Amino acid sequence: MKWKSDIFIKAGSREFSGEQILDTFIDAEMLSTQFMSFFVACISHDERHMADGGGVQGLLVSRAWEYVNIEEDTDISQWESPAALAVLQRDIGDLDPTKVKLFLLPVMEEEHYSVYCINFIHDRIDVLDSSAEHHTVYHQVLGDRIIRRLNLLFQEATNGKMKEFTRFKQPIIDACLQSHDNDCGLYALKFMELWNGDSFHVPILTGKTDNYKSQLLFYGLYHTLNEIKKLPAGLEAHRPRQ
Repeated sequence: MKWKSDIFIKAGSREFSGEQILDTFIDAEMLSTQFMSFFVACISHDERHMADGGGVQGLLVSRAWEYVNIEEDTDISQWESPAALAVLQRDIGDLDPTKVKLFLLPVMEEEHYSVYCINFIHDRIDVLDSSAEHHTVYHQVLGDRIIRRLNLLFQEATNGKMKEFTRFKQPIIDACLQSHDNDCGLYALKFMELWNGDSFHVPILTGKTDNYKSQLLFYGLYHTLNEIKKLPAGLEAHRPRQ
């Protein structure tokens, strides 16, 4: 049973043991915020290293919602969070954010993940939600809080050069619906990976949850951001060859 305590994925301060992986990918638990942060970092890394990447999409790490979705401060016009600004500036890095077409932010509210995409192609906020429930009011409240705060952060990070997006329309995009409540994190990741501002460039299918989970785990285990470079023999045999 030693493998349960062994670390299979490590990226900075994030570590995932065999037991954590088993609980998430086998027992159909909801994706933790730690897992979400790791996979968002992987997708963002891949985007930046594509031949035409670095100017097409920007992915905000999932920690951002912890700061833009704080309910205590009702006066949003005065809201500020140095920690959130530091996270955003780190994600922007050496990119010119005014040239990025899409910024995607995973959000968790009431134990449910969805994705907000600041879409500068069409000047709108695309809401990507896999829930079958009617979420219009839910996203009106959530979006009002998050978008205004996110806009303030972008204005501060770019010295006012970023186009303001608080008045953008916020359509809920017709997306693939999850079969189980705890699959929302998995679909949120697929949305961030495949949304191009107009459509999903590869169809996302209901009923393929097990396949998507397998693909996601494979992706994380062998991703370059995983600092565990020598996995047990049974796993190492499947490592993709460079």
